[in-house]
Amino acid sequence: MGNTDLIIKCQSGDLNSFSEIYNLYKKKALGTAYLISNQKGIAEDIVQESFIECFRKIQTIKNPEAFEAWFYKILVRTGWRMVKKQNFFLLMDEQKIEGLSTTIDFNSELDNFETNLMVHEALTQLSLPLKTVVILYYFNDMTIEEISKVLGCFPGTVKSRLHKARLLLHGIFKEKEFNEPSVSIFFSKRKEYGLDGNV
Repeated sequence: MGNTDLIIKCQSGDLNSFSEIYNLYKKKALGTAYLISNQKGIAEDIVQESFIECFRKIQTIKNPEAFEAWFYKILVRTGWRMVKKQNFFLLMDEQKIEGLSTTIDFNSELDNFETNLMVHEALTQLSLPLKTVVILYYFNDMTIEEISKVLGCFPGTVKSRLHKARLLLHGIFKEKEFNEPSVSIFFSKRKEYGLDGNV
């Protein structure tokens, strides 16, 4: 059964369909929420609250094919609100990473512990809007257009934020003399969007 069929069945009140939706998206949602909040406990709260809101409002979706962008909009807004409320804008320590590793399966290119630590610490130094576009683009493999729908802004704004984030991340990596594969992970993707030059 396709995701669209699941959404339609869920809108008709089928709880089993919503359970399938939850199982399809929970892992990626938790990874995204963790990267936004940098706190495992807060990430779990973000995901829980997002799915509750999703369940309550899923009947409002007019186009079931747009579910993913709609859901990530809920997730991102919930994440921003909870991060600002709790003021969890801190660097990640080893214990948090070890606790995360058993729950979230990040891209295999980031499996190395040292790379994980450096990339995540660099992300914490970005503002929420910049960090969010990096998370959605590089960790969720969303396109510029998809991100613009999630964030409710123009594609040009997304490109501008990505460009600024890349410059800041490059400076952070350079300052820490970290020129390992993580740099190419962030900077080699989708050159057709102009991210390797001026946006």
